[in-house]
Amino acid sequence: MNTNYFLKQSAKKNIFLILIIPIIIQLVLINLVQSVSDVSLYYVTFVFFGVLYLPYFYWLNIAVNFLYAHSNYFKLKLNNFKVSLVINVIMVFNFVFFIGYMFSFVFKGGEPNDVMFLCFGLIQFVGIISFSYTSYFVSKLIATIELKRNVYFSDIVGNLVAFSFPPLAMWIIQNKVKKIQLSENNQLELD
Repeated sequence: MNTNYFLKQSAKKNIFLILIIPIIIQLVLINLVQSVSDVSLYYVTFVFFGVLYLPYFYWLNIAVNFLYAHSNYFKLKLNNFKVSLVINVIMVFNFVFFIGYMFSFVFKGGEPNDVMFLCFGLIQFVGIISFSYTSYFVSKLIATIELKRNVYFSDIVGNLVAFSFPPLAMWIIQNKVKKIQLSENNQLELD
């Protein structure tokens, strides 16, 4: 697949490919697992749920790389964003494994381990901080590109709130990417 495949698509198509299709697959898998009721199938399904979110993180990475290449006044480091993105992926798998861990008590009985809850909770806390940094990074990047100057926190508050909801974040970011691509194409035609 071409690296820029998702960047060339419309926001609606990306939301459908990256968010809607995985949700439909999850619903189908949940119904399939409930009808089969095999314990090992539950665990495989939970691992597969985590994999369904990887296209979103892939798209976010290539979109931010594209936007970062077109920013002039941006001072945050791209490597920090990539580390934060990896932590977000780990957080998703941690959440999926936590749900699987909880379901293991449904099948086997017994008491949950307090230390396991503490570990899962700590990883989720670090993930929330990482998710906040990712949203901050992308919000500041987009505001820097739009305003063509150094931006302050008051300039990015609206985008920070919007980016806590992934479909809205995809809509905003993809439209910014398309706008930059159109301006580049128009610039090439004028030259």
